[in-house]
This record gives sequence, structure tokens and C-alpha cells, in this order.
Amino acid sequence: MNDIVYPVILTYADDVIYVEIPDFDTDECATYGEDLNDAIKSSKELLTLLLLDYEENKKEFPKPSDLKELKNTLKKNQEVIYVSLWLPYEKSLTKTIYKKKTLSIPTWLDILATEKNINFSQVLQKALKEELGID
Repeated sequence: MNDIVYPVILTYADDVIYVEIPDFDTDECATYGEDLNDAIKSSKELLTLLLLDYEENKKEFPKPSDLKELKNTLKKNQEVIYVSLWLPYEKSLTKTIYKKKTLSIPTWLDILATEKNINFSQVLQKALKEELGID
């Protein structure tokens, strides 16, 4: 599933366009843009991050809402559009930045872990996520 299409609700207020992606569990307004192009770009970025989170947590993507049903819920300053993206390309635009850390462990622990080809970075990341309660 590489081609992704989801409805997005645009709300015109405060000289900006607020963006909501109703099929995901986000706050009422998740991002915004200064103009229509900026709002669409922001919605693609947000949608990509949401989809990456679903993939990482092995969750099934939500089914896109029916456009007719969404149109019935709109206020006067809102409209609904479809945002389409090609997920492999959008994923390539996201980048995780790593921070180098120096740490100390007992020599005996280093020897045992090295013998078992344990990736220290992965183990530390996993332990930190677990300690912080991050899935």
C-alpha cells in the first residue's frame, strides 16, 4: 500500500488554514499553513508521520472517511479535500537524527556483549524507550 489518500478538513481562520486529519486520533487541529499550498504540504508531512507511527507499531492504517459524510459535518469556514501521497517518497523525506553519547560500562559486560555481537546502540535505544514508556 504505497499510494495513500485521506480526507483532510481545512479550517480558514486567523489568517491561516488549520488542518485536521479526521481518520487519525489527533487533536482537533493538528497543523496549519499560511496558504492553501502550505496547508497541503503540512498535511502531507503530518500524514506521513502518522502513517510511520502506525507502521512502526504494526497497526493497520485507518480506513479513510467517506467524503459525503464529512461534508455534512463541516462549518461555514471549512472545506474537505483529499490529500494523496506516495508513501515511499514521503518516508524518504523524513530523517531521524542521531545524537552520539559516550557511556561507561564494566569491562566484563563489554566483553560478554561483544562476544554475542550485541548492538549497543539498539539495546540502549530499546531500554530508554522502555524506561520512558514509549512504544
